[in-house]
Amino acid sequence: MGKVLRVALLVLLTAGVAACSKYDSDIATVKAAKSLTDHTNEEVAMQIAGARGKVTWNAGRPDKYKDNEYIVGVDATIEKTTREGNKRVVVLSFVNNRQTNQVAFDGVTIDGQPQDIIGGALNLLLMQLE
Repeated sequence: MGKVLRVALLVLLTAGVAACSKYDSDIATVKAAKSLTDHTNEEVAMQIAGARGKVTWNAGRPDKYKDNEYIVGVDATIEKTTREGNKRVVVLSFVNNRQTNQVAFDGVTIDGQPQDIIGGALNLLLMQLE
């Protein structure tokens, strides 16, 4: 009985470790950083999402930085429904440099359209008013 219990425990521990992403620490680092305002990136994403939205975080190796093994791209995808019932999707993109321990804002897309800094800020403000 003890051997079966040990094998079961080993299987559970192995499954738990496999469930952890190799990018979990990058996501945590980006969430905690303050790239856009005096608030953490996670707080900014939650503020954009508002009461009717949700935020999902994912990470991976971005093509545009494929020559730098230390850079990991982290996206906050914000899905929200406006007061009028319109569905909107905002993606805040960040990069985490594992070598320099620096996090930087890398861009925003709104409803699939890349935005420049001024246009993106204006569109996000207008979205808050919807």
